[in-house]
Amino acid sequence: MGKKKTLRAFTTLTQKVYTLFSPEERNSVLLWMYQSAQQCLPPKVRKLDLHNNRIRSIPKPIMKLEDLQELNVASNSLAHLPDCGTFSSLSVLIIDSNSISNPSADFFQSCQKIRSIRAGNNPFQCTCELREFVQSLGQVSREVVEGWPDSYKCDYPENYKGTLLKDFHMSQLSCNTTLLLVTIGVTMLVLTATVTALCIYLDLPWYLRMVCQWTQTRHRARNIPLEELQRTLQFHAFISYSGHDSAWVKSELLPNLEKEDIRICLHERSFVPGKSIVENIINCIEKSYKSIFVLSPNFVQSEWCHYELYFAHHNLFHEGFDNLILILLEPIPQYSIPSNYHKLKNLMAQRTYLEWPKEKSKHGLFWANLRASINIKLMEQAKK
Repeated sequence: MGKKKTLRAFTTLTQKVYTLFSPEERNSVLLWMYQSAQQCLPPKVRKLDLHNNRIRSIPKPIMKLEDLQELNVASNSLAHLPDCGTFSSLSVLIIDSNSISNPSADFFQSCQKIRSIRAGNNPFQCTCELREFVQSLGQVSREVVEGWPDSYKCDYPENYKGTLLKDFHMSQLSCNTTLLLVTIGVTMLVLTATVTALCIYLDLPWYLRMVCQWTQTRHRARNIPLEELQRTLQFHAFISYSGHDSAWVKSELLPNLEKEDIRICLHERSFVPGKSIVENIINCIEKSYKSIFVLSPNFVQSEWCHYELYFAHHNLFHEGFDNLILILLEPIPQYSIPSNYHKLKNLMAQRTYLEWPKEKSKHGLFWANLRASINIKLMEQAKK
């Protein structure tokens, strides 16, 4: 019997096995046939057609055919592309319409003599495992891969079903767990460092602490009986200043305001013993129509002055009326203002402030303007 007739007879018998025998008997019969075929098949066979035989794996006897150049195993149940390590001469492989879902990306490395492969119409799973195989296909000539790209489509998952393999893309980051974890870790470190730097630069912990103290103080105020809760304004103005500027406040500011019956709130004579400094500041600001800030290089170096400015500015938005008066006692260079004094920078840029004149001839106009700014507001409050 010639080579072609032998191969044709082997294929016919294999097909009949699936018709005549039950699944339990089939494997034993096929194994016997393949072992027998090793002796029947010519060792120098170059072309073998085993298509449509329900084969689940390439029979071991066939894998020993070193001179095999063309193998047709289409329309079977193969789950993997064969390893060409044994098929050293294989140049044509027809393996379409099988059950191949995750073909190995090493196929083209082991089958370097392949000049034609037809592997379309397989249920490809478009996941990270398939990514490298698709990349290797892209590096092979289209003349080698028959049916590309129309016959190569994703079958799983559902969101990729029907998508051509050439249009399937997954980033290296999403497929490389180590790289993903490193990227997330680096991103978190950079984000943490950025947030920390911003907190330090903007002094956010200080503001959070002030908001917390402000909230606690107002919460305590809500627990006071109703008759005590009613807010009575006792002072025309609360004065905030640095201790280094106290001589000017006591020798110039107080006498010129109090001689006009303007009641002034000073921390050294108005703070209630037993209460915290922060609570005393809040209470004094809330009991005053105005908050006067004596600005100087000494002022910006005082943390307590910063507290008072913060609470007064907060009260401005809380009460809804303009209650701040800024007096520039001495020029303040911008570079000397600490970075966390954002409110002071904004207030000096957006608001009109009274500047203390060095010439005595201008002092009278200064005091008139200061008293007017307080009295105008008092008159408006009285009308309400």
